[in-house]
Formats: sequence, C-alpha cells, structure tokens
Amino acid sequence: MELIADTSFLVGLWRGQAWAQSFARANSSRSLGLPWIVQGEFWHGAIRAGHDPGKVRDFLSIGVSLDDAEPVVPAYARICAALQDSPGYRTIGQNDLWIAAVAVTFALPLVTKNFRHFGQIEGLRVEALQEP
Repeated sequence: MELIADTSFLVGLWRGQAWAQSFARANSSRSLGLPWIVQGEFWHGAIRAGHDPGKVRDFLSIGVSLDDAEPVVPAYARICAALQDSPGYRTIGQNDLWIAAVAVTFALPLVTKNFRHFGQIEGLRVEALQEP
C-alpha cells in the first residue's frame, strides 16, 4: 500500500471528475488504502443518492480495505491532543481526524481535495488535489 484515500478523492473518481481521474492515471502503479471511515462516508453518500449497492461494492474494490482501528487509536489520540487548543481544531470533523490518523499510522500520504483541514495536522503527508 502506497497511498491512503480520503473520501473527496473517491467521490471525484466515482463522479468521473477530471482532477481525480488524472491523479489516478498518473499514480496507477501505486496501491490505495481505503480506511473503514472513508468507506463508511462513501457508502453513506451512495445510499442517500440511491446508487446501486453492487456498483458501489465493485467501485470500492479499487483499494485495500483498512478495517482494523486498533493500531490507529494511539495516532488519533496524539493528533487530537496536539490540535485540541489550536484555533482550527473545531473546524476539523472527527471523521477527518480518524482518516488522518490512519495515514499517520501507516506513514503514507493522504490523497485528498481537502487540504484546508488536513494541512493543519502535523506529521501528516498530504497529496492535495485541485481541480484544473
């Protein structure tokens, strides 16, 4: 595994957005980790939008499922403690903190369109994507 996916990246791929597809093509040889929280966020949006569950399941096979939270818990606690008194802490959702903790735990870059939140987290490598 060489990258960790954020939900924003998966949504961009699902919707066929050029910025996400371009990154995927340029990094096709790199394997993608899908944290359980990212899968949950993606499934939530897919259910709300009425997407076919089989198609969602097939789509999510693009990456390696990361379902074990146990090794991630200490990193999550460290990130929360470090950010707790910072002004931007309240703007970062708990799901994003968990996603960041997965990337920090595995020491892999997080592929996201949301640099505003993830860029605040010390020790997190971010491959920030932007629309052309």
